[in-house]
Amino acid sequence: MKTLKAKRIPRKETSVEDVIALFCYYFQQYKYHEAKKLPFKRLISMLKVARKEYAKQMFDLTQITASPHTKKGQGVNKLLEHYKRIINE
Repeated sequence: MKTLKAKRIPRKETSVEDVIALFCYYFQQYKYHEAKKLPFKRLISMLKVARKEYAKQMFDLTQITASPHTKKGQGVNKLLEHYKRIINE
């Protein structure tokens, strides 16, 4: 009887140099040779936070562009209330 062997799913290989370069792009106060000395785990965690913040910015921009087109401008009022809550925190 023949046996079947599962093939590996190819993973997208990301080099360490690419991660360091991306880190230096987001955190411009670090030079490449300085970022190279940081622990890899810290680089990855800081990149995750940077991506989340970028996603929040893009979400806000999407809401800003879509809110005037809502029924009777309700989206604009919701957006203003959202930012008021952030300011008052």
